[in-house]
Amino acid sequence: MKIKMSDVAKAAGVSLATVGRVLHNNGYVSEAKRKEIEQIIKETGYIPNKIAQGLKKSRSKIIGHLTLFNNNMQFKEISSAINMAASNSGYHVLTMTSHYGMGDEEQQLNDLIGHRVDGIIITSYHSISMELIGRLIEQNIPVVMIERTYEIPMVDRIVVNDHAISLNAVRHIVHKGHRRIAFIGAALEHQVETDRFTGYIDALNEAGIVPHEEWVNVMSEYSVEEGRKAIGILLNAKQPPTAIFMTSDIYACGVMQILYERGLRVPDDLSLIGYDNTLSALLSPPITSVGLPFKEIGEHALDLLIRRMNDNSALSRTIRIDPFLMDRHTVRNWHSE
Repeated sequence: MKIKMSDVAKAAGVSLATVGRVLHNNGYVSEAKRKEIEQIIKETGYIPNKIAQGLKKSRSKIIGHLTLFNNNMQFKEISSAINMAASNSGYHVLTMTSHYGMGDEEQQLNDLIGHRVDGIIITSYHSISMELIGRLIEQNIPVVMIERTYEIPMVDRIVVNDHAISLNAVRHIVHKGHRRIAFIGAALEHQVETDRFTGYIDALNEAGIVPHEEWVNVMSEYSVEEGRKAIGILLNAKQPPTAIFMTSDIYACGVMQILYERGLRVPDDLSLIGYDNTLSALLSPPITSVGLPFKEIGEHALDLLIRRMNDNSALSRTIRIDPFLMDRHTVRNWHSE
């Protein structure tokens, strides 16, 4: 039997208003009566109807979060940061995760609309069309996009400065004396991947290094297996690289598996830099990696969403996030070809 608020009030011999004051910690209730009501709530298993409460206040206090499933831990870290920021602001997060190519974007948006979410955060979910986002805007549902974004009026964005940090990461390798620097990254289908690749190319051009075609490995997806495949190609090149810049820690996992199998050491035999700083600290040895300030991303996402909840006609805003290089000394000094 579903326990109602009226059942709690009857068992405690008080009014619904008194139970409400205990639930919301708002208004005076004697300490003895408060403890009695809290004990009844615990014993009966009464659960407040958050959606019904939200309807009375015209807000559900629920935020929708849409993201793609990925073996990489970056999306998980962003999701955790959003959950923490939302909790600190008194919101709950309803997260929906999809596998790439499932085609369930519209159904997921409909489900979130059905839950009367106050706003929606979309993290790197490039399968969602501009038309679907337009539907949310028409229904006055605030939208914030993270990482892979569209420039749409009334939609706020959080964009990572991937080009700048990739440029600096490869400069770090160059400054250590390396000239044979390889690249492992995903297909250049989105701005994120393009920016990381052009950062690599620009750093080489700046140093007067002409990248050999055999040093550039553009893989079909982010996965350990693709990392294994890429390092196999690089080690068999006519001029094997002395250092590798990878656009995901997940690639580094596969790369280091093959290096271990072949008896090669990092950084003695090969220098490495990963990207996203999620798995790099768990490897042996822990490797240098580009890190993202996940907590900052989550807080910005909530701030932007709440700002638009309060003023849905506000001009669109873009916040640019600066990653950092977590140096774990896996780029050795190299002074010979």
